[in-house]
Amino acid sequence: MATTITNQGTASYQFENSGEIMSVSSNENQTTLNTSSGLGITKNSSSDNFLPGEIITYTIQITNNSNQYLSGVRVIDNLANNNLAYVLGSGKLTVGTLTYPVAPIATNPLTFALQQLNVGQSMTLTYDAQVIFNLSPSILTLTNTVEAIGYTSTGTITGFDNNTIQKKTNGDVTLTKTASRTSVFNMQNFDYFLTLSNGTSSNRTSAVFRDFLPNNFNVTAVYLRTNNGIVVQLGPNDYSIDLNNLITISSINGSNIMLPAGTIVTSTISGYFS
Repeated sequence: MATTITNQGTASYQFENSGEIMSVSSNENQTTLNTSSGLGITKNSSSDNFLPGEIITYTIQITNNSNQYLSGVRVIDNLANNNLAYVLGSGKLTVGTLTYPVAPIATNPLTFALQQLNVGQSMTLTYDAQVIFNLSPSILTLTNTVEAIGYTSTGTITGFDNNTIQKKTNGDVTLTKTASRTSVFNMQNFDYFLTLSNGTSSNRTSAVFRDFLPNNFNVTAVYLRTNNGIVVQLGPNDYSIDLNNLITISSINGSNIMLPAGTIVTSTISGYFS
């Protein structure tokens, strides 16, 4: 079983000392992991590779393979040694045909206290985790381990699984679009992220971000995280929004957005729905 998630955006850029304009759009990835023994647990991720700031959706299926009724189940995820951060409000539990929101009882480590589970019954927990922006450049993989503990009348049973995703090193320019939340209310602030990565050995100049925002999305601020990690709030002359709610981010403090070889630039679009 696998879970996929799709986010789309576009960006254009130019080769250094060239007038040739190239474009790139966001991509889709999928991975599947096997179940573990004991208390059956399967952990899947929505993507098998990542960039700093990217949001990964994790899906955990828990099955009571024992012959004992479980009065409750606790799920613990180490979030890749805190190189991932839980996205508030993203937790959901599905039992049969019913899906409802669940909140963790702790975030370090990420811990969910879930409902009872009959013999042979399964339930599915999903939640989002964001790769931290200040991830060390030396980290090329993120492995997070999940443990499930089932409580019986005489003790506990456990199950384990883990998931590994790799840093994008495809030697090309890639774009990833993510959001800080999976569900929001009207007037609730949240962020869209457009992460542009230059995995080539050549410098790119004049990078431009474009995104067709939902018609009822109101932009309150736009930020750009530059190659040296500094976050700059953009001024009104650095971006524009047309009547179709297409935002175009073309400069930083009036200068071209640079994308040197082997670097990443992230645009953050903050706003709310009305």
